[in-house]
Amino acid sequence: MTTDERDQDKRGQELRDQELRDQEPRARRTHLSAAGLRARGWTAGMIRRLLGEPDLRRANPYFRTAPPTRLYSVERVEAVERSEEFRAVAAVAVRRSGAVREAALRRRRAVREAALPRLRAVDRFRSGPEIQVRSPPPAPDDRKVARRSSQEPP
Repeated sequence: MTTDERDQDKRGQELRDQELRDQEPRARRTHLSAAGLRARGWTAGMIRRLLGEPDLRRANPYFRTAPPTRLYSVERVEAVERSEEFRAVAAVAVRRSGAVREAALRRRRAVREAALPRLRAVDRFRSGPEIQVRSPPPAPDDRKVARRSSQEPP
């Protein structure tokens, strides 16, 4: 069996394995972490207020010394997400986050506007008077020099 045939055989096996994986039903998540809830638009306050205590606590998979990961049942989360209370709290959270973003931009602009005149003054002080430097004349091209010397009488 040549190398090309082995490579084709491997590729064929990989494709067959991929098809089998695609046909297998994927395991549905049964629980969501706080990070998973945040990805769905939840805030920490919404989690505390609407879900309360977690359904499971598991050891933190990244740091053993960190507090346990809080896991919430997907069914319970989806039931709360369908409620009117969740819709109202989520709308307030979206409005509040937009207001916070605008306030941060407003503060950033105010700081920038207050600092710009001082920065320009410091920049002028550091740069001193403007000095203009002429660039040296271009070097003569060697080919032109060679042609001139050949054209001129010796």
